[in-house]
Amino acid sequence: MSYPENNEFKKIQFYLTANYNCGYISGKKAQSIVASPYQNIKQKEFDNLINIGFRRSGNHVYKPHCHECEACVPIRLNVKDFKPNKSQIRCLKKNNFEVIISDLNFNPEDFQLYQQYQSIRHQDQSTSEEDQKNEYINFLLTSNIKSQMIKFFIQDKLVMVSIVDILVDGISAVYTFYDQNMPKLGLGTYSILWLTDWCKKNKLPYLYLGYWISDNAKMSYKTRFKPYELLNKKEWKKFNE
Repeated sequence: MSYPENNEFKKIQFYLTANYNCGYISGKKAQSIVASPYQNIKQKEFDNLINIGFRRSGNHVYKPHCHECEACVPIRLNVKDFKPNKSQIRCLKKNNFEVIISDLNFNPEDFQLYQQYQSIRHQDQSTSEEDQKNEYINFLLTSNIKSQMIKFFIQDKLVMVSIVDILVDGISAVYTFYDQNMPKLGLGTYSILWLTDWCKKNKLPYLYLGYWISDNAKMSYKTRFKPYELLNKKEWKKFNE
């Protein structure tokens, strides 16, 4: 197995996890490369890791590395090239939110929306509220680099929260959760369109969308934003112009 090589990673060690159940493809086992210790992953190191396909979950910076599977493909948008389709344009026109950007912090209203999203979207009712709260804090509100939360409101009602990491060359979308009782608003689509526009306004060239997996229907939305770029053999390549 080859580990990332870069002069910026001299203070970072990489280790391979044990096998665990894949959260993306049913019945598969997965492994990841994890960058450690997290205290040594400063902004510059993190930017370089994101550019070669790593992601952040809490203080864990990782990249899938499975022996017999390469399904997880890093995907990003070059916001200068992005062209919204007719459906995405309609989504932009029909929505008008109040948006508040803040540092990561715990708020009961945010957590309640997260619980609703997990319960309905992912049918997750297996953990206690206290365990879910700890998971929410550790997974979304803990970060060693510059991260922010973007809250979307309709008439003072919170309907969506996006957690993002701020990079030198763009934005990395960490996680978005939203009101599951408003399907006609296309909130998930709108969040990506809003982030794309935010990148443009801040002169940031890329919006990183994590991993795309062709065999996972929940990931299919990522390739609806075109053209997109996939990381293939250490090189970002453009698709579907």
